[in-house]
Amino acid sequence: FSTRMSFQYSILEDLVSKSDFKSFQSYICSYEAYVKRWIYNRIMERFSSESTVCEFEERHLQSCINHINDAIRKVKEESTDSVRTFVENICKELGDKLVISQDALDAFMVLNNADQEQFPYWLNVCVMEMTEDLRKKFKNIRFETKLTHLRVKPQNELFTRVIGCGKQCPFCKIACDAGGRGHSKHFASLHRPEGLGQFRWEDSKKLTTDICSSLVSSNMHFKCSATKNEWHPYKTYKDIFPDWDIRPDVSLEASDYWKYVMAMYNKEFAEAYNAEPADIPDSWKKITLEQAKKSLKESFSIK
Repeated sequence: FSTRMSFQYSILEDLVSKSDFKSFQSYICSYEAYVKRWIYNRIMERFSSESTVCEFEERHLQSCINHINDAIRKVKEESTDSVRTFVENICKELGDKLVISQDALDAFMVLNNADQEQFPYWLNVCVMEMTEDLRKKFKNIRFETKLTHLRVKPQNELFTRVIGCGKQCPFCKIACDAGGRGHSKHFASLHRPEGLGQFRWEDSKKLTTDICSSLVSSNMHFKCSATKNEWHPYKTYKDIFPDWDIRPDVSLEASDYWKYVMAMYNKEFAEAYNAEPADIPDSWKKITLEQAKKSLKESFSIK
């Protein structure tokens, strides 16, 4: 998660190492859902050790307890006319760090005649007992349960930071490379065969091996639901997808990584997309797993 590039590389390297078609299909067709689930699984692995979770919980719990004890100590040094005032002053000291309901505060009305010297002592004792009770409670709750109850979901936060907007190329379904959500145009530096994005030839129904970057400078046409199934020139794709900027490059080919993936799972993709298998070039079929991984490293400048 250190950089967006290293994160993307890690996902793709993991995918090709799994040798599982369903994972590739999910990644391509349900990109955001797959990546968030992938992040969630990494979080579960990272914090599977009880000691790691306990360290964070202990740090957070101790911080809260320190705030309470500091508030008690500070108010104790001041002069108060009743236990209720004493407790109200503690609440003011804690501010938004610890919110105490009015109902709980009203319960102290019955203690107005209590010994004001003894009350702070027993309050400190109660805080210590509460701390131990919470430690035991935390230990008995599974980490997965704790994760579901968090107000801020870490997998969503990490997704936003390292993935960006999550939008996919309308043709090959590659993810937008622009970080964050503050950009007007979506773009991807490395497109892949359009067949992976479910595009096929009209007559033969075979998945296409062409790449978007070459097609947008060609005389070819496309049609999809966005064009109401009417043919439209690739050269003027921005009429249909104005938010995307696909850099034209007639010499550009798909990386060996995606050639390997399409050659390896040609029949599976065709079946999943209700299409005919693509005509895979012989050179694609000769690409090995090691070459695919090497190509991936080169694409992401990983040494």
